[in-house]
Amino acid sequence: KKNDVYKIVLKYIYILILLLLGCESNTFTSLEEDSVDPNSYFSHNISSKVAFYFFESIKISENNLSSDDWIGAFKGQICVGARRWIDCNNGSACDIPIYGQNDLNELTAGYMLPNEIPNFIIYDASEEIYYDAISSDQIPWQDGIFPLIDSLTTG
Repeated sequence: KKNDVYKIVLKYIYILILLLLGCESNTFTSLEEDSVDPNSYFSHNISSKVAFYFFESIKISENNLSSDDWIGAFKGQICVGARRWIDCNNGSACDIPIYGQNDLNELTAGYMLPNEIPNFIIYDASEEIYYDAISSDQIPWQDGIFPLIDSLTTG
């Protein structure tokens, strides 16, 4: 199937680009601190195991996101993928890469495993507030999937 091969090739090109750009630590910073820098809070490592969750609409209380807002995927308190809104504001669905645990890479310990459901957090830069976000569909994580989900919202 030509379409499946195309998706796989794109996945590995994307991973290669991310690896060339460098990886960051996935150290968790508690949201209870007064000022949590979104660059560190959404920091994560890159894994060869990845799923791209596409959201057609992402909103904070019915409002559109601004360019400095962030969307992050978490497993417990570990950030397993994130995207800054400006990086996906191209008029189509926004993709959030969600990385899985790769036993050959200790930096991905605790990352997604098959059939686990990621949690999402949206950072509103203008208000400096982190929100738990609700996905319209609860899609279990699997390496290599590209689910298209209607919405992600803070309610």
